[in-house]
Amino acid sequence: MMRTSGINNSDDVTEDLIDDFVTDAAWAIRSSYHTVLKATPGQAIFGRDMLFDIPFITDWTEVGRRRQRQVDSSNARENSKRLDFDYTVGSKALIIKATDGSHLPKADDKNEGPYRVTQVYTNGTVRLQRDSVNERINIRRLTPYFEEE
Repeated sequence: MMRTSGINNSDDVTEDLIDDFVTDAAWAIRSSYHTVLKATPGQAIFGRDMLFDIPFITDWTEVGRRRQRQVDSSNARENSKRLDFDYTVGSKALIIKATDGSHLPKADDKNEGPYRVTQVYTNGTVRLQRDSVNERINIRRLTPYFEEE
């Protein structure tokens, strides 16, 4: 680590330089393992293992691939919860009450409606007739309503 930071070859080592080095090293040793980098922050910063005198070289292209795989996995997990449904004029939909992540009381219904779709737009919104109000709502806030026959 001293070689990486340049302290061992420096002619004038000040107390502030040593304090900064010790603070950085202590933080790097205490820090947790980064799952995307597959390394500790100390290995990523200093390019060496913190406990053994072993060089550590980060393959940034592999890190980018790992990050992209994580994003793809997260997107696939979120998209698996979606119901593939095309809204049409005349169909009914329920409005999800808590789309902002807030919690509803246990006994409350998580949806309200059903409301009739009066117009469908190409940008992912529909117009619903809510009593006397005609409101435009994003389809991510809606759940299709299937009437029992």
